[in-house]
Amino acid sequence: MGCLVNVIHNYGVHVTMCLGPSMLPTFNRSGDFVLVEQLSVMTDNIRRGDIVIAKSPTNPRHTVCKRVLGRGGDVIAVPKAGSFGGTQRVEVPPGHIWLQGDNKDNSTDSRDYGPVPFGMLRGKVFLKVWPLSELGYVAREEWRSVLTE
Repeated sequence: MGCLVNVIHNYGVHVTMCLGPSMLPTFNRSGDFVLVEQLSVMTDNIRRGDIVIAKSPTNPRHTVCKRVLGRGGDVIAVPKAGSFGGTQRVEVPPGHIWLQGDNKDNSTDSRDYGPVPFGMLRGKVFLKVWPLSELGYVAREEWRSVLTE
């Protein structure tokens, strides 16, 4: 039984918590429990608009919950640092993804730490299980930040 639980947890589905303000309004600031599946990462079936769990590029002991805005080869429009309305173009390198929180004004994401290696992904969020009043599938939303493909 222990082996089966280990295989399901490592290669199937597990529960985790998305906590903090970066994914408002998709997830609550106080934290939502979600189901995460790993098969999409293992089969490279992650698309723009998916919400993923990844190792934090700034602290490998933590994970982040963010939306995929771009994949390798995409060009992303990113606000210039210290600029009011200006943008710059950033090309996502092959083997990397661009992650951003839904709450653009309060999220530490690829705008801060750059493209994230695909190998840092841990799984794709597909179902919110808590709070029960919000039980349901997590919507995939594609944002218009990709300039070219």
